Amino acid sequence: MFDFTKEENRRYVNDFFFYLLKKVNDDIILKHLENLNSDEIFTKSDKNDFVTVYDKKAEEYIIKEINKKFVTIKIIGEETTFQKNIDLSIIDDGYYITIDPIDGTKNYINKNENFCSMVSLIFKKKPIASFIYYPLIKKYISSFENFGSKILDLNTNEIYKLKINKELINFATGGTKGIPEIARKIILEKFNFNFKRFFIGSAGVETLMLANNEVDFIFHGRVTPWDHSPMTLIIKEAGGEVLMFNNASAFNVFSKGPILAAKNIEHWKHVESKLNIK
Repeated sequence: MFDFTKEENRRYVNDFFFYLLKKVNDDIILKHLENLNSDEIFTKSDKNDFVTVYDKKAEEYIIKEINKKFVTIKIIGEETTFQKNIDLSIIDDGYYITIDPIDGTKNYINKNENFCSMVSLIFKKKPIASFIYYPLIKKYISSFENFGSKILDLNTNEIYKLKINKELINFATGGTKGIPEIARKIILEKFNFNFKRFFIGSAGVETLMLANNEVDFIFHGRVTPWDHSPMTLIIKEAGGEVLMFNNASAFNVFSKGPILAAKNIEHWKHVESKLNIK
């Protein structure tokens, strides 16, 4: 269905998602940023897992627009999956689109700039194209498998290719949520002892930071299709390495457990050796 070896096809899909993500932010997400009411904020899996009315409205709008353009593609939306308790094990090798309408909802609630909207195109359970829009810092990342990751800075209208370098600055980001408690505490202690850790609260923002060489690595205690499909493709296409932490396998939408994104395979192995509790 998608022949991304042709530049015109990449441009067509990229333009569609750029304008879609920009519009949903302009018309729904940012429109309510300054006047979000407490009765529009809810929790999901735990007391720190937030969702707002506008997460849901934004996802509904994105799904509606995708269905107009790509009628045969199935959609995996974060809020829809939670709300309807959808079994992700039914995913086959066809095309899917993952959606995270507001990645970093807690930051959005607190009017912190560290949130974004993310979409990925999945084929054979792995991401082949990913798009992230950062509304408050006015940046947009696009990535296609085998064609690199690019960033558009809307403040300057400049587009440049993201390239991860080998220089280490001893800053890292991520969290251990999802790991069994005893192991989680040990890994967190190792994380904080060996590295300077920043907690950002948005996989998409962390992806931008690693791709821009602002942190050395990202560690997450668990994975989801909507968070880690874009992170995996964008980082790998920028020259980094992303593998599941426990067995160094490639990420796919069925992956379980912690994940580590680093500057390259040698750095990945170094970080893994510092955090591993085996």
